[in-house]
Amino acid sequence: MWPVREHQNIDTWPNLIQQQSFISKNTTTMGRNRVSNDVDFVQPDQYVVPPNRKAKQPPPDPKPLPHFEPLHIESPHTGGAPNLPPDVDPTDPYALFRLVFTEELLEELVAHTNEYAELHPTKKKNATKIRPWTNTTTTELLAYFAVIIHMGIHIEPDIADYWKQTRRQGTKHFLVYEHISLVRFQQLDRMFHISKPKPTDDLRKEDPFDKIATLSEHVRQRFRLFWKPGTHLAVDETIARFTGRAFEPVNIPSKPTPEGFKVWALANEGYVLDWLFHAKGDKNGPIDLDTYWTKKEHFSKTQAVVLDLLMRQPGSATFGQISTLFG
Repeated sequence: MWPVREHQNIDTWPNLIQQQSFISKNTTTMGRNRVSNDVDFVQPDQYVVPPNRKAKQPPPDPKPLPHFEPLHIESPHTGGAPNLPPDVDPTDPYALFRLVFTEELLEELVAHTNEYAELHPTKKKNATKIRPWTNTTTTELLAYFAVIIHMGIHIEPDIADYWKQTRRQGTKHFLVYEHISLVRFQQLDRMFHISKPKPTDDLRKEDPFDKIATLSEHVRQRFRLFWKPGTHLAVDETIARFTGRAFEPVNIPSKPTPEGFKVWALANEGYVLDWLFHAKGDKNGPIDLDTYWTKKEHFSKTQAVVLDLLMRQPGSATFGQISTLFG
């Protein structure tokens, strides 16, 4: 609060105090009155000009800049390029998808899903009979993935709407209706497992990042294999949308996707090459971050993310481009 002097009108201060109180209560909220739980998020400053203070004078003319010689870089800029096998059509989305989701990976996912379904049989609502489970296959799992991608492109209010039929239009999403039923989709959506399930008597708490570690490393290696990066790389944070129950998701209301898992990503010309998952909290931060940069070189965790992601890339020297978050 500003000090009261003798020449000031004390009657005007209650309004100013109320204004300051209103601002102080709302500086930590953004959009939908939700508070960010991300330690890297910088809240906007609020400043109240006291009634007796004069407006600031215009700044003086700047001094001439000293002579500056820009750093000459001999290595020319080269752009990234695909590194696909010669028999793969780059315009075929399914062929590109199968470069990452190989037959070996699909068989592993099928085995984990069937094992989880056997350990955790489900019942219908308000019924005593267990809903029967038929072991899934790689072909059916591909259909499940295709429906998930289709739902991301064609948005409907409810999942059941993708199987809804009308007299005039029939089935709007015929490809979904043709390849998998609603009941089977719900079963797969519930039982799908990407890691080996724990026995029912194992009560240890699982870290969500441990569950996806094997799949994440497989996808990372395949991404690197089929893209030859250029000299200019970009590092920034992104959020994978998630609104379920977990401790790790962050909430940053100013982001296009405010809630979900925070991921530090390294990319080249729109192609993601590497990433680090992030767990919120001062004692957590980037998962599997190389501690050399924080303990030996004394960088902050946020700074170390850039160095770690850049140094993990094979090949010659690169130039990293980062957002103002790191500046």
